[in-house]
Amino acid sequence: MSAYDHHHPSHAASHLTAMVRTRLNRPPPPLPRADGALLAATATVLFAAAAATALLFYAPRFAAKPGPQLQPARIGEVVLAVPQDLAGTGEDDTSRVVGMVRLRLDWPSFGPVTAQSRKKLLITLSPPDKVNEPATQLATYARFLTPTVWSNPGGLVVRGFRKSSPYEGDELYVSVPDGRGFAARCPLDSGAVTLDELCRVTFRHRGMDVNIRFPRTVIADWELMIGGVRRTIDGLMR
Repeated sequence: MSAYDHHHPSHAASHLTAMVRTRLNRPPPPLPRADGALLAATATVLFAAAAATALLFYAPRFAAKPGPQLQPARIGEVVLAVPQDLAGTGEDDTSRVVGMVRLRLDWPSFGPVTAQSRKKLLITLSPPDKVNEPATQLATYARFLTPTVWSNPGGLVVRGFRKSSPYEGDELYVSVPDGRGFAARCPLDSGAVTLDELCRVTFRHRGMDVNIRFPRTVIADWELMIGGVRRTIDGLMR
């Protein structure tokens, strides 16, 4: 220390402070190579363990579920691909269906029938037949109807059939004004029949005759039923 520093204490203090700051700002000495390698190995193990844990918990959520197997079908000029869970066939049945297709749909979801299904629609798709044209059907029914007409929920009117006619014991539910939108036959509700899908309606769609057997309890929702079946058929076409 110089004589000047003895006579100027403040200058000496400043010089000491600067030396301390210089030492504090120096970077820490590097770790020995062995410690660095150990830390790197530990980090690798921890990362691998975290990745394995994430894969274990989250991979099943993102695994793609296989879709239902499709069964090829042809009705006249119409080509269809029918999921087996809608047709009710087994997984080993992959043969091509020609001439007629049967579907079983849950009501009101129009999806596959399951053990939880309380109501279902039984559908048959077949080549067009003139007897199923709306005008022909109504003309045939008209020959055997009684004059009595009464209304029904869903905007339908109901007609009875004469005794000793081919349709004795049935009622005809038709849409207004002329029945061309919907004309279904249901047996009289006697309570003696245990089957659910007793009502039936046939109409033309996409070059096919569509016959639906359905529970009487859904007849007021006939527009929803017909629209849902049409959309389901559209989704099967190829």
